[in-house]
Amino acid sequence: MTKKKIWFLGLLIIMLSIIVYWFYFSTPTSFPTNEQLVEELNRIFPKATASIIQDTISIDERHVLVPFISKKDDYGLSYWVWKNRKWQVASIDTKGEPILWKLNGNDPSSFYFVWNINPKDQLSSIHFYLIRDRGYRIAEGIERYYPRVQMEKRISFQEKSYGSMQLPDDWITFMNAYLEVESAKQSPGRNLFFGWIPYDLTNQQIFPERSVNGSGYSEGKVDVEYVMILNKGEIEIP
Repeated sequence: MTKKKIWFLGLLIIMLSIIVYWFYFSTPTSFPTNEQLVEELNRIFPKATASIIQDTISIDERHVLVPFISKKDDYGLSYWVWKNRKWQVASIDTKGEPILWKLNGNDPSSFYFVWNINPKDQLSSIHFYLIRDRGYRIAEGIERYYPRVQMEKRISFQEKSYGSMQLPDDWITFMNAYLEVESAKQSPGRNLFFGWIPYDLTNQQIFPERSVNGSGYSEGKVDVEYVMILNKGEIEIP
């Protein structure tokens, strides 16, 4: 290969690298206006009937949570991602029950609870839980007992009924250790889950019927996990 061809090939590789970086890794531009958000939500998923944008919550530089109110007075959530040099709506929920949004499925520090509770449900707070059920197993003649793990985080609705919360540090530490142990097993267990309990203004458990069981849209490339509603009887008190 002549020096001229080598120089041309090197220049071509550099140009391709610049184009790839520009297209996939460039810094996001300013976020769309509320009017543009409403228009795009209804274009992508007409059943959303979005009418009012409540807020834009930056999860990180490339992920934004947008809670909204619909013409039907539903309180929903939309998930926006910077992709291919533009902001795109990756998922829409017409109801705002808590969901776990995983920006990176292999990294618990990138997990966020997100929610938008209908004020007509009159909740005062919700309690989030990370639970690993106790268990028992025998492997290679060795008996092992696994104690229950239960972690709790309370969120108050005194100021607003929507928001996001990164997993607490102690949850992340536990999950990293748990995932490391499970990944080394030939038959990993699946006894770790998230849950929540909603409480009314009198601090009694209540079912938030206006905030659950909605419909939604997803492009299939956003990683979200359902968070089950628990009963107080399922929670262990020391």
